[in-house]
Amino acid sequence: MTGSASSGIAVVTGAGGGIGSAVARRLSADGYRVACVDVVAEAADATAGGLSDARAFRCDVSSAAEVDSLRTEIAKWDRGDVRLLVNVAGLFFEHSIVDLSEADWNRLIGVNLTGPFLTCRAFLPAMIAAGGGCVVNVASTAGLRGSRNRAAYSAAKAGLVMLTRSLALDHGKDGIRVNCLCPGLIDTDMAAWIREDPAALHRWEASTPAGRMGTPDEMAAAVSFLASPDASYVQGTVLSADGGVMA
Repeated sequence: MTGSASSGIAVVTGAGGGIGSAVARRLSADGYRVACVDVVAEAADATAGGLSDARAFRCDVSSAAEVDSLRTEIAKWDRGDVRLLVNVAGLFFEHSIVDLSEADWNRLIGVNLTGPFLTCRAFLPAMIAAGGGCVVNVASTAGLRGSRNRAAYSAAKAGLVMLTRSLALDHGKDGIRVNCLCPGLIDTDMAAWIREDPAALHRWEASTPAGRMGTPDEMAAAVSFLASPDASYVQGTVLSADGGVMA
């Protein structure tokens, strides 16, 4: 079985995006009350509005002040009984390090790595006090091997993989499971760089065991598993969901 906490809150960052909104829908179906968090308020509203027991929260996860405020607002919503944190929020654009500004470097690191640090720092203490909880960090296969034209993005996602493993070691005895999902190429707005080049997409599909891009719903199913009792002995793992690209 998947599905899990009939009375817990799941905080999903990046809930207005392709993967994030799919995760929010799946966790709602699994029985969670879902805090749909996004830097774009309208996007968070759109996701939460389609769920039976959810609320939208606007937050820039790269800001410590906004993440602390988010924790306070969720506590006002429903006691702040957060049992699951899913860090989906991400930022991607192709870049060359020699041309990348410090501001853009900070943006990529801020959303993709500092954000999960801040949300874990904000929500883990209550999970520990409650005797258990779960964190699923959504990284990328770009964090598992080098990638062209995305050095800063890859560095941030690799950092998120190591943050996951380290938190699993630090807090396993507190009853906290921390795992990482590494999607490959998923059919979302972030894949526009290849979708807009049909020849490149065809070459990529021909070279991939699955022969296609993944879907947001497939990523949501993986998150659901990692958060579920079926994964009770899964701790500190890095799950590639990439159609076989890393095989």
